[in-house]
Amino acid sequence: MVSSIGLKRRVLRDDVVEHIVGSILKGHLKPGDKIVETRISRELQVSQGAVREAIRDLTARGFVETEPYKGSRVKVLSSDELYDYFAVRSELEPLALSWGYELNRIDIDGLMSAVESMYAGVERKDMTALGQADLDFHRTIMECSGNGSLVRSWEALANDYWMFTLVKQHLEDGVDLGAHAQEHREIVDAVKAGDLDLTKELLRNHYSL
Repeated sequence: MVSSIGLKRRVLRDDVVEHIVGSILKGHLKPGDKIVETRISRELQVSQGAVREAIRDLTARGFVETEPYKGSRVKVLSSDELYDYFAVRSELEPLALSWGYELNRIDIDGLMSAVESMYAGVERKDMTALGQADLDFHRTIMECSGNGSLVRSWEALANDYWMFTLVKQHLEDGVDLGAHAQEHREIVDAVKAGDLDLTKELLRNHYSL
């Protein structure tokens, strides 16, 4: 049973996480900016312990990088890291779909639900909702594999940070986010048609730079 103190600490940590992620997405915190624990503690009226827990969480999720004696900063997105990230995902997700087809575990309803949420996020220009729906879509693909080790390998890529940062970057660059959502609908259409080869091709094209 979780104690009331432990539950309160977790809620406070989650509030701080949401605040920092929101600041990154809104551009108040930019890549390379230092995250000042005392300032956040004062702004949110929470303990520095809650802020430190949130920073540890965000470091694990890839939003933040921390160095001893230098503190924590918003992670800087490098082109090399981005290329490596997409190269790995473009192999993992088609593999997960292949296994999903073999096991008859393709969750079409889950994929369609994520696509609908993406369109809703586009309509509201809600980057957080769009990024989360995009992440849910690709996580659903991975879970179709029925292989926990494969899913954990995918999760270890710090998908939260990359997805939310890319959605923000797309919006700033004037990319048509509706077309981005449409790419996901086309993937679902190929899945529905049972065309594994086309689905794999669309996924790999989705990740091409």
